[in-house]
Amino acid sequence: MQDNSLEEKQAQLDLIALVEGLFSEVRKYWWLLIVMMLLGGTFFLVRSVTSYSPMYRSQASFTVMFSSQSNADSSATYDFRYDSETASQLGATFPYILSSELLQDAIKEDLDIQTVNGTISASVVPDSNLITMEVVSSDAGAAKAILESAIRCYPDVARFVIGNIKFNMIDMPELAAEPYNMPSYPAETAKGAAFGLVLGFIILILLALCTKTVRRTEELTGVINLTCLGKIPEVRRKARRNQTEQCLNITEEHTDSGLKENIRGLQMKVCRKMDEREAKILIITSTAAEEGKSMIAVNLACAMAEHGKKTLLIDCDLRKQTDWKYFGETSGKGLQDILSGACSADEAVSSMAAGIRFLGGKELVENSSEILNSPKMKETLDHLAKEVDYVILDAPPCEIFEDASVLSEYADAVLYVVRYDYVQRQRIQEALTELDEGSARVIGYAFNGVKMKSRGYGYRYGYGYGYGYGYGRYGRYGAYGEKDHAQGDE
Repeated sequence: MQDNSLEEKQAQLDLIALVEGLFSEVRKYWWLLIVMMLLGGTFFLVRSVTSYSPMYRSQASFTVMFSSQSNADSSATYDFRYDSETASQLGATFPYILSSELLQDAIKEDLDIQTVNGTISASVVPDSNLITMEVVSSDAGAAKAILESAIRCYPDVARFVIGNIKFNMIDMPELAAEPYNMPSYPAETAKGAAFGLVLGFIILILLALCTKTVRRTEELTGVINLTCLGKIPEVRRKARRNQTEQCLNITEEHTDSGLKENIRGLQMKVCRKMDEREAKILIITSTAAEEGKSMIAVNLACAMAEHGKKTLLIDCDLRKQTDWKYFGETSGKGLQDILSGACSADEAVSSMAAGIRFLGGKELVENSSEILNSPKMKETLDHLAKEVDYVILDAPPCEIFEDASVLSEYADAVLYVVRYDYVQRQRIQEALTELDEGSARVIGYAFNGVKMKSRGYGYRYGYGYGYGYGYGRYGRYGAYGEKDHAQGDE
């Protein structure tokens, strides 16, 4: 019973994840639906125009009179002999005779033509001797001529099957003034747009099935054996005139209260986990770029400082360091300067306005792995840790480089960042497997950019900005006049 309950719960979660995934794909790729509608409408319209062939229809209505005499001379007497047997006979023989080669040959001889350019058909009104005959052809004149010929030739051909008959004309054949199959181009375009919309939704459903990004913490259960220490809501700072967008920061008054509350809740859980293990050095990393790890590192340090904890934030992503001015001027010296002997650790650390200390350089470092593997690295970190309560190492994404794994040899704990609907579960699992090879223990993960159902978190926020490895420099912590970032950066 318990296994069945777990299976039902998992199936329910998969269904919910699929629906949420579809809505997520629609939000991200709504333009695909429009493109598919335009392509579908255009295709159907072009097909309708290029494949259109005008067809003309000529019709005639008449009743059938029968003669009891065997000869078909002009003196024969005809009457409207009608009963159910006669009506049934007419309904059965008319289609047969119209499609016979005998009638076709008779029409060819009558019109002196080689082929009959038209299709002849007839319908019998049920339980009557009223006939409607029509000819459809690509030529209006040919349709009328063939119908007139068929009316003339039919009695002679049918005499051997149903006896002597004569037509009493009600509606004479007329020349068609216009094609009967005039296409409706707006209708065809609308049909194509609807087809494109359906096809677009099918593509999005397939994307939702194949993507398998994380949208619920329950989806990571069984994939990674980690506790979610905090859910950080998706937020975006409102754009201000003449001011670039900056890093979301809980020390600012206008920062969304939901973000502040959740960051401080994360800080309490992280500190509790670290205090239980007497840990001081914490690595913050993620699977891929733009998951928000730097934003969380900055705000976690600020939240620790708010609680009276001496906190040192170290920029360990040496490949893309920028001048960090968000809380004030820095020394501009980073780990590479300390490890190379260019300056001492005390000279490199800057005291910032938010109550935290910061260590980060300005220059890009290509051989960062070699620097982080320096014999002086552990000695430097141990020295820095003695002066503060906590050291936070903002490391590069562990899927891209091995820097996070190298740093885990010197750290006591790791906080992993998972961004909502961004990275596939398998990639997270593989990245954590590589990270677990280090000595530092992963104490849990922060679920960043979660879409909150309630509007209590204020206006909605989103993502922007690229990571930039090998593609130029980019901002991280948000500097006035520098490249800045919102929640999704790094």
